[in-house]
Amino acid sequence: MILKIDLEKAYDMLRWDFLRDTLKEVGLPSSWISCIMYCVEQNNMRVLWNGKLSQSITPTRGVRQGDPLSPYLFVLCMEHLSHRIDAVLYSGQWKHIRLTKNGPPLTHLFFADDLLLFAEAETRQIRIIK
Repeated sequence: MILKIDLEKAYDMLRWDFLRDTLKEVGLPSSWISCIMYCVEQNNMRVLWNGKLSQSITPTRGVRQGDPLSPYLFVLCMEHLSHRIDAVLYSGQWKHIRLTKNGPPLTHLFFADDLLLFAEAETRQIRIIK
């Protein structure tokens, strides 16, 4: 089976705990992680609605589009996701596919704003992917 996941809205949905785990896995010093997470978490926004500004909104996840740091953080998180998929593959839980008999195992591909996941078509595999 092949599952296509559209990552277009992923900037808005990126969980901050996953981002923090990613920064730790990369090996950044805790002082840097604290500084980066402060920049990500400490933001408020207001919406112009019918000509009037709304009350302040405080997001609980996501990274801001247009922020120069956001693309780097997003790429790091996608790399972390890739490593997690590989770990499940090598633990024997994820049943990959092969394009040729002796080809490398194929579990996922990132392309632009899409993620393709490959696995045997079984209910158990869907649960693992979820």
